[in-house]
Amino acid sequence: MTTLRLPFSRVRPVVTAPLPAQPLLATLAVLALCMLPFAPHQPAWLNLLLALLLGARATLALRGWKQPPAWTLVLGALLVARLLTSSYATLAGRDGGTATLLLLVALKTFETSRRRDALLLTLLGYFLTATQFFFDQSVGAAVYTLLCALLLTACLLLWARPGGAPARVWPWPTLRRSGRLLLQALPLTLVLFVLFPRPDGPLWQIPVTSSASSKTGLSDSVTPGSVSSLAQDDSVAFRASFEGALPPAESRYWRGPVLEGFDGRRWSLRPSGLEVPHVSGEGQVLSYRLTLEPSGQPWALALDVPATVPDGLRVTGDLQLILPGGVNTRRQFDMQAVTRFRYGQDAPAQQLAQDSFLPTGGNPRARALAASWSGLAPAERVNAAYRFFQTAGLGYTLTPPLLTSADPVDELLYTSKLGFCEHFASSFAYLMRAAGVPARLVTGYLGGTVNRGTGGQPYLIVRQTDAHAWVEVWLAGQGWVRVDPTAAVSPARLQGGLAAALPDSAAAALEAGRGLFPGLRLRLDALQDAWNQWVVGYDFSRQQGLLARLGLGAVGGARYVLFLTLLLVLAALPALWVRSRRAGDPLLLAYLGLGRRMRLPILPAETPAEYALRASRQFPGRSSEIEAVTQEYLALRYGRQERLSPTRLRAFRQRVRRV
Repeated sequence: MTTLRLPFSRVRPVVTAPLPAQPLLATLAVLALCMLPFAPHQPAWLNLLLALLLGARATLALRGWKQPPAWTLVLGALLVARLLTSSYATLAGRDGGTATLLLLVALKTFETSRRRDALLLTLLGYFLTATQFFFDQSVGAAVYTLLCALLLTACLLLWARPGGAPARVWPWPTLRRSGRLLLQALPLTLVLFVLFPRPDGPLWQIPVTSSASSKTGLSDSVTPGSVSSLAQDDSVAFRASFEGALPPAESRYWRGPVLEGFDGRRWSLRPSGLEVPHVSGEGQVLSYRLTLEPSGQPWALALDVPATVPDGLRVTGDLQLILPGGVNTRRQFDMQAVTRFRYGQDAPAQQLAQDSFLPTGGNPRARALAASWSGLAPAERVNAAYRFFQTAGLGYTLTPPLLTSADPVDELLYTSKLGFCEHFASSFAYLMRAAGVPARLVTGYLGGTVNRGTGGQPYLIVRQTDAHAWVEVWLAGQGWVRVDPTAAVSPARLQGGLAAALPDSAAAALEAGRGLFPGLRLRLDALQDAWNQWVVGYDFSRQQGLLARLGLGAVGGARYVLFLTLLLVLAALPALWVRSRRAGDPLLLAYLGLGRRMRLPILPAETPAEYALRASRQFPGRSSEIEAVTQEYLALRYGRQERLSPTRLRAFRQRVRRV
């Protein structure tokens, strides 16, 4: 009898069994691990909301409660969208986009009621894991991403079983199988990474910061104490690997913001529309690769002074390299520099007048000192000020006292006599301007730690502790000339770095803050540098150079296509071989091994009992063993009530081998 179902008749919904709790809880825990690296980059309310959503979904799974109706999820999504738009300038950028993705994945867990939903949720976890590289491309981030991929693959194996996820999770066998799958994919991954065509530039660009993004590193202004505060931060600012020998310690000045505005206490960046001056370099041109760590600032810290301007950077009229949009991710540039140079001989009169300006009044003793040099030539005035800094009994310290008087230069030079590099540079530039010599403040970094690297090729690690400030004075016929008054106060700063210039107690405290195992720290940094060079920095130009060395020609050529095809086939062979070995039911394959071992194959239409009878007649001396193995197989195949554990399967295989 056929039932007629009219189009308007009511159709009862299909009732599906609830998802097993253990696999669902495992998936939620893995998603929480995937979301964990984003926590430092998000507001606290967002982290708390994500934790509450995942915790609520886990509670529903544990208690067996019903999931909320769909309209509550829609309402929650609208409320969350409103919160995100109020916290981020745009949802299309890195910060707003990843925050939206995290919340959508958390809300998606409440829609997960079927096996297909669980599979989709696991696949979203892979996508979520990949977005971690928007924020961090270090070795640690790669290892953490690999761990997340291992756990996500294990979850995928749970949900992808033909009969659905088991009620009870066996973690270690699943993790081992997940690891084997990732190892099988490794050859193919390496071939695609090395040889797959890389674009000459990004395919698209999106804003990677929001208005709430924090900034580190050098600022666009300097007040007494700002650089010394930065110097107590031991994080890496950038790394530089040179072609050939490293420059000498006294030449390792890394140029940052050039500050020409002065209000009596604060030096600031002044907008400059000046043309780029001509630089006449002397001596060798140094070639190096600069790897900038994210800072949120636009400064590209180049060795003073840059001889070329790489693509993606622009240079200002004071030879300061700028990265439009800021250094928001790790960036690499191939640079050239000259450390002996002249420039700015034809500086415009308007600029020189601005760089000679001083506010009226204040610091009478410093003004009187500068006036005493009025009869000297400009170059001699500079030398006189340098000698004063050498003989005034000034002290170099990481924790200088606050300059609270209305005459801060006088207070430093004649009362406290303790300061950091920005104190001395600011006071020196003040004296120069008071003496009629144009002067300006330059901030950047000085020195760097030499690391031998993984292959023995040394490179420099420049940290925030290497932050420095110096002075440029303008002299007729010479242009802008660097003068470092800190070298007059503490010559050890140039050769031995910050720790060598500080008193023993302060230097010991600084070194103690760098960890108990400095050698291990350098080795880990060498690993990070190698990762930056060969993985993060493996771009179009490096791929072209590798293809040229291999003799494969350009991308798309006949030799390239043939070689790539051959490697792809070879890389896929391990996975195909493992798949062919493991095709079919593992218990049946183990029993079929009995026929191969006895050189008496089991016929396709033969039952285990029939084969045992035939094999016993053929080998009467082993009939009892053959019968015992067959009975055990039948018990495992048809008598078990739960999932066959790997331990019992392994024991059965060993039993077959003993026949």
